[in-house]
Amino acid sequence: MKSKENLVFLGMMGSGKTSIGSLVAKKLKLKFVDIDKEIEKNLNITIKKIFEVRGENYFRKIEEQTTLKKLKLNSTVISLGGGGFYK
Repeated sequence: MKSKENLVFLGMMGSGKTSIGSLVAKKLKLKFVDIDKEIEKNLNITIKKIFEVRGENYFRKIEEQTTLKKLKLNSTVISLGGGGFYK
């Protein structure tokens, strides 16, 4: 029986969360979600551009909302953004 629990990768920017997370998801036959990619897809804008146009506070708010939504999924490997564990 497959676990309904999620596996969450967190770490600093560039630490390999997306690379390792996607490999682990594939190996375990689980869904994979990258929070930064979800934000870019949903807003149709790059993270860099969000910072330039709207600022870090706006981005962190969207990042938190997106993360909380995705954590409700089951059987998913989730790669948090580099700032996903601040506060």
